[in-house]
Amino acid sequence: MKNQSTLSIAATIAKKVGCAGLLTSVALLSQMTSAANNGATTIPLDMSGMNITKHEIAVMQVLSEICPPMLSNNQKQRFYKSYNVQLHELMPTLEDPKAAIQYLSTQQDYRQILQSIRSWTMGFSKRENKALCEDLANASYS
Repeated sequence: MKNQSTLSIAATIAKKVGCAGLLTSVALLSQMTSAANNGATTIPLDMSGMNITKHEIAVMQVLSEICPPMLSNNQKQRFYKSYNVQLHELMPTLEDPKAAIQYLSTQQDYRQILQSIRSWTMGFSKRENKALCEDLANASYS
């Protein structure tokens, strides 16, 4: 799985486990959340040049929360490496994507999105979530 984005990895896993498709669900969730929150707050982060939504960032954050407890120590190390690579690929113009996520976590609109993604993720079985985490841990990058 060379150079696959987390979302493409997630889509692959979603297909493997028979889910409706992670990307489609994130897009639908994005639309529902946007419709529910008419006054979306702007954030003072320069996200220009990035093709990423707050929903996609929230997916990454939720994966960083749920995956480590499901993985062996060796898998955790590979997961963190892959996670960091993915953050930098998804937010290439930011020097410290983790700091951006921490900042976003202080914003009400992002917290609502994050909570929606957490709830949505809990709708998948532990086996499905673990398969996604293992796939991300096993991703290879050149």
